[in-house]
Amino acid sequence: MNRAERRTYAVLFIGGLIVTSVFAVWWFEPSHIAHNFSGPLHFVDVFSFIVLSYIVWHQIVMEVFGWCVADHIRYPRPPGFPPLGLRVAYVTAFVPQAEPYSILVETLKAMVAVDYPHDTWLLDEGNDPTAKAICEKYGVIHYSRNGKNRFNTISGKFKRKTKGGNYNSWLHHFDTKYDIVVQHDVDFIPRKDFLLRTLGYFKDPQVGFVETPQVYGNLKESWIARGAAEQTWGFYGFFQKGFFGQDMTLLIGANHIFRTSAWRDIEGYTAHITEDMLTGMKMYTRTWKSVYVPEVLLIGEGPSTWPAYFKQQMRWSYGCMDILIHHSPQLLPKMGVRKLLNYFLLQQFYFDGLAQALGIGLLTAYFVGGVSPANIPLLPILFLWVPIMIYQIAFQIWLQRFNIDAKNERGLLIAGRLLFIAVWPIYFLSFIGVILGRQLSYTVTPKGKHQKSTHDPTIFLIHFIFGSITLIDVVIGAMVGRFAGQLVFWALLNTVFMYGFFFSEALLASIEFISQRIRGIEPYRALRKSPVTIESSGWENRLPNSRS
Repeated sequence: MNRAERRTYAVLFIGGLIVTSVFAVWWFEPSHIAHNFSGPLHFVDVFSFIVLSYIVWHQIVMEVFGWCVADHIRYPRPPGFPPLGLRVAYVTAFVPQAEPYSILVETLKAMVAVDYPHDTWLLDEGNDPTAKAICEKYGVIHYSRNGKNRFNTISGKFKRKTKGGNYNSWLHHFDTKYDIVVQHDVDFIPRKDFLLRTLGYFKDPQVGFVETPQVYGNLKESWIARGAAEQTWGFYGFFQKGFFGQDMTLLIGANHIFRTSAWRDIEGYTAHITEDMLTGMKMYTRTWKSVYVPEVLLIGEGPSTWPAYFKQQMRWSYGCMDILIHHSPQLLPKMGVRKLLNYFLLQQFYFDGLAQALGIGLLTAYFVGGVSPANIPLLPILFLWVPIMIYQIAFQIWLQRFNIDAKNERGLLIAGRLLFIAVWPIYFLSFIGVILGRQLSYTVTPKGKHQKSTHDPTIFLIHFIFGSITLIDVVIGAMVGRFAGQLVFWALLNTVFMYGFFFSEALLASIEFISQRIRGIEPYRALRKSPVTIESSGWENRLPNSRS
């Protein structure tokens, strides 16, 4: 931040703490604990208030956490020209029948053409003949672990059907041949100077990896694609810049560059559905440093349909919560206090699904059982809580100046906010899966026309269930005379949103069904498995000018 930005940030931060503290002092008054029960059973009232407080304060705490991270925003120094003689492998992975050949061709051509001497590799999970032919045509080295039982294990370092296992198998054979490995997903198209803008940071022997933003270039495909992109802007803007200022850039699996000696030091990628977060955490238990380069050096594709978006979010949320429960207790104490707190708070994000489900539980307890979660009047909530929400939005808008492409990545981000409302039931399902110990297999986020699917309201079945619960709650409440205004409002608001997602998809599915019948086409389901190819996404026209 420059001086003017630092002063503005300080005013906004102090103002935010004041309005939040005022709300906290009022909220946690003992008189707000309900008195549904007396004697020993009064602990139920206390417990209900604690649950309600978690629901309300989960979002507030995550917002304040973001403000604190922004205080450390820092930009890396220009790296200068990369040192000559680095042995560089430029690698991407490919899953036949899940990713189209047209994207593979476009990406490999761009990878080969990137400046700075390097070997280009394709890690082909299927040992696909067409992929081999494409590699031969463009001078790419082909590798596959397909059919090699030693490198397709049920668990461990070479776990089958995982990206980490695929990369580990390749690195097992070739890591000593290279000093640096550059990797990104197969739908990412690099700028020609990608390596020139990043490799110079490895002059510092303590730099273990370099990270760049994950930028989606298909925003115009659908409002879902737009919303998915909007959800990344702040994260790769002030969040990653703030983490870099604390020397804890987050390792993102979609694209990063790492030193092979650092990879050997932590014994490779960790076999996990979100191997990137877990591998990055292991980096910070050692002495390795990281660099975040806030430039648009690659353009990828984000999810543009509900199935693609939900699959992506299910994978991310499940993985993050699983790490918090099963891995963080061992890894976090090995880091410094600042990294420990940052990772712990960051891993709370996807628990928003749990908070929302708990809220519905409290509403049901009131409307059906007459158990009030708290003794809180409506007007003070409006005068104290609503200003916090408005203040948060204003602060978020100001922080947009630190987004990667600040001129275009700005606004109220309505599409992204709607997606957050739509996705919380998916986060809740992830939480249940983690608690029950159900394994979630790694699936590639569909790309291009692989995302072109028919509408299927069954993917919103969980939304329909949650919307029906709160609707039934209100009906029962009206019948028995329980009609607290603020609780009725939240119950009906949930029903409107949950039903809105379900019935809008059902309407589109009906229109599509009728259209297909008229045209004599047999209807088919949205979650089809048959692959198709895609056309170029026109990434060249969306690259902004380079800036540090």
